[in-house]
Amino acid sequence: MAKLLTSRDLARVSCSSCEGCGECCRGMDDTIHLDPYDLYKLEKHLGKSFDELFDVRIGLHVEDGLVLPHLLMSGDNVACTFLGPDGRCGIHDFRPGFCRLFPLGRRYEDRSFGYFVVDGACPRPCTKVKISKYLEIPGIGIYERYINTWHYFCRDVQDQLRASGDEEFIQRTALRILEIFFTAPYDTDRPFYPQFEERIAPFI
Repeated sequence: MAKLLTSRDLARVSCSSCEGCGECCRGMDDTIHLDPYDLYKLEKHLGKSFDELFDVRIGLHVEDGLVLPHLLMSGDNVACTFLGPDGRCGIHDFRPGFCRLFPLGRRYEDRSFGYFVVDGACPRPCTKVKISKYLEIPGIGIYERYINTWHYFCRDVQDQLRASGDEEFIQRTALRILEIFFTAPYDTDRPFYPQFEERIAPFI
């Protein structure tokens, strides 16, 4: 198994020859998962709430008991609804973390995570770049701490739901988490991370 990378490492992920083929934005079904920070950015830059985006840009899927959002695909090419006819992303500056990662992945272990390059993910030749520069996320350190907290929070809740076997408890918990972290609007005039801490505090 290849050694995991950190955001300080170089990786062959920068597709400087990208001409907007859009292949990485098609046929993804419900796999472009959104986390709370992704939703905050969509609300902030599009000026729309979760309810306004739902069933137009965002769908919901069930993942080990939790009800979580993802970007919708549509049309004959089953493409992301934000993909333009020129093969370019219409929300590139505030695209979700899942999209920023490509062709990187994250592997979680020991209550932490590292990055790895997904072999053959991009058909174009890629050059080496520092991962933090490639991701273009302000405050990469606090972002990574947030991502780690969110991932293991979801995993711990999913473990609890599986262990309970109580369908009413599972449904009630899933809907509560969906409401607290996604459907309840964020104050886009305030920074995201303090709001996330306020919302997750009752659970930890």
